[in-house]
Amino acid sequence: MSVTSSYVVPELKKKYRIGAYEDYLSWCKNCKYCKESFGNREPFGFAKGICPVWYHSPGFETVIASGKNQIARGLLFGRIKPTPEMARDVYICSTCGACKEWCGALVDTVSVIEALRADLVDAGVGPMPRHKEFDESVKKNWNPYAEPFEKKFAWIPPELKMAKKADVLYFVGCTSALRLPEIANSVVKLSKLAGIDFTVLPEEICCGSVFFRTGLRDTAEYLTKKVVEMVHQTGAKTVLFSCPGCYRTFSLDYPGILKEPLGFEMKHIAEYLLELDNLKFNKEVKATVTYHDPCHLGRHMEIYEAPREFIEKIPGVKLMEMERNRRVAYCCGAGGGLRGAFPDISLSIARERVEEAQRTGSQILTSACPFCKLNLKDAVGQLSSPMEMIDIVELALRAVKG
Repeated sequence: MSVTSSYVVPELKKKYRIGAYEDYLSWCKNCKYCKESFGNREPFGFAKGICPVWYHSPGFETVIASGKNQIARGLLFGRIKPTPEMARDVYICSTCGACKEWCGALVDTVSVIEALRADLVDAGVGPMPRHKEFDESVKKNWNPYAEPFEKKFAWIPPELKMAKKADVLYFVGCTSALRLPEIANSVVKLSKLAGIDFTVLPEEICCGSVFFRTGLRDTAEYLTKKVVEMVHQTGAKTVLFSCPGCYRTFSLDYPGILKEPLGFEMKHIAEYLLELDNLKFNKEVKATVTYHDPCHLGRHMEIYEAPREFIEKIPGVKLMEMERNRRVAYCCGAGGGLRGAFPDISLSIARERVEEAQRTGSQILTSACPFCKLNLKDAVGQLSSPMEMIDIVELALRAVKG
């Protein structure tokens, strides 16, 4: 029995989803390494920022992971009750997972925060107003952007002919389809050049990622079952993603809901194209490039090297690393519902990341995530940075003649 267990009210453990994470809450010692890490370096030592929202919000203790753990404990102990003010602090978080990466007690902070958010939704104090709008939109339009359902397919070139069934399915995602169609088009062109026989869902709907992140579990679970059924109808053996949010949702969230394997392989497009010998780059791209690790692809899915290897295959490109990269990469600020509910905090985080990218002297900032592109591109514009922000598939397409 953990120390925490002796204080937990049994009825509340059954009531709250965070009851399943009781051990994690016991492990947290409130050391605050989720906020910043400390090291000994002559002559003074240093503190290195970990939690992006800590430095780009009012900085209350409850916005960092240890503070959210304290809230969860208080609920389980019956010492506090859910309030709108509590919910606001719990939702000031991008669920980037940096805190989990640095936690010496090995607390799964992301799972705790997502369960806590779901409990706040059940209690009627969550989610944030903007997240409720996403929920209303997906029930009406099958996407969170309040766009007409048919608009999601406007990106598809009229000359593109695809069979209803294929071994490979490209799951486009809402952000690429509705906000950044250049990513979807680049994936299609590269796939055709590589000779991939693929298809897309003729009536693709939202994967539900934003609803898993913001605690709207009923909507997330409904979308899970519907999306997986649609994928199975295509007969696909492999599903490709250009959106790490969709990739993470399929890979980590869906199996937990369905209680069984999905029955198909899943890969990010950069992983898949890297493995193919018949995609030939025949044009030099003379540019220095720095790569931003998307949180969902990096810390959540532990894919760090494939995108870099893919970039380094492009002739003429020189890859420059930012100081914070791979496991300790800084968040772009867009995920976990943060951009929707707290756009000022989100863009402030993105500006810090762009400034870090600028210090590499690179001409191009690239990533492998449409949501990262959206936020970082906005930050590039706000800073009037000379850097260009493009997705990794757009960069790769520049290395192909024709």
